[in-house]
Amino acid sequence: MAKKIRWGIIGLGNIANKFAQAVTKMQNTELVAVASRTKEKSEHFGNNYGVAKEKCYGTYEEIVKDNDVDVIYIAVPHSMHKELSILCLKNKKAVLCEKPVTLNEEEAVEVINCAKENETFFMEAMKTRFLPVHKEVKRMVEDGEIGEVRLIQADFGFYTEFDEKNRLFDPKLGGGALLDVGIYPISYGTWLMGGEPVDVKSNVFIGKTGVDENVSAILSYENGREVNTYGAINLNTVREANIVGTKGTLRVPRFSSGEKLIINMNGKEEVKEFPFAINGFEYQIEEVNTALRNGKLESEIMSWNESITVMRTLDKIKK
Repeated sequence: MAKKIRWGIIGLGNIANKFAQAVTKMQNTELVAVASRTKEKSEHFGNNYGVAKEKCYGTYEEIVKDNDVDVIYIAVPHSMHKELSILCLKNKKAVLCEKPVTLNEEEAVEVINCAKENETFFMEAMKTRFLPVHKEVKRMVEDGEIGEVRLIQADFGFYTEFDEKNRLFDPKLGGGALLDVGIYPISYGTWLMGGEPVDVKSNVFIGKTGVDENVSAILSYENGREVNTYGAINLNTVREANIVGTKGTLRVPRFSSGEKLIINMNGKEEVKEFPFAINGFEYQIEEVNTALRNGKLESEIMSWNESITVMRTLDKIKK
């Protein structure tokens, strides 16, 4: 029987609920502790997922000292990712940190150096890469089934009513479209293209509070290949990815949480379905579980270097 991996969660908002729904339904996986800024909120969240009352902490410092916790999922505002990742790593707690890994490349390097120094697992939670549909897309691209990929187009936008108190519009909390949703198509494009672009061009709209409310980017690669992306917190978009090769195209509707792949080759269309086992979060959780059981410090699918490369690309877009 596989070793049971014991999880803790720091930050108990909406995305943490989705994560907890998955982790509590997986085999050889257990949610044993949660932490928030208040004991009351922590106990309310923990009670919904069967966490013992004494394991519902009112400070982040307590959960990292808990010897029953193997790995911690960090789901706090972006501006706190670096600080809390380092806190966990220095206490020898493996970390799965929500995207974006940090606010910029410099912070990402600092976190990953801490993981290296403490010989402790760390991974950015870019769940899109681990979804079954995207594993199939990656396989088809690498096997050359649609020829040379010359263009990738992807977008992720949603409409949010302006509220300067909302974290999305608060620059102190790392708000803005690029870090919140624009990172999805950018990380996806660099993953499929196989690395860092040779040139980056962008158009960024800065709103009233100083955060980017929508951003478009063109990532250029050698031989004229490119990735076109769009992200927004002020506009609902189709949230689709199109991968265009010399022999065919792949389309993934709602790609950030996609379950369907539409293949067009030789004038014929084929639709493949990839339904989630739970809610989609289970695949990145299993990636971490497997890595910990095998004594690995990083994921091959979402490596340390790739997190740094994506942050470096985002930094160029923001300039």
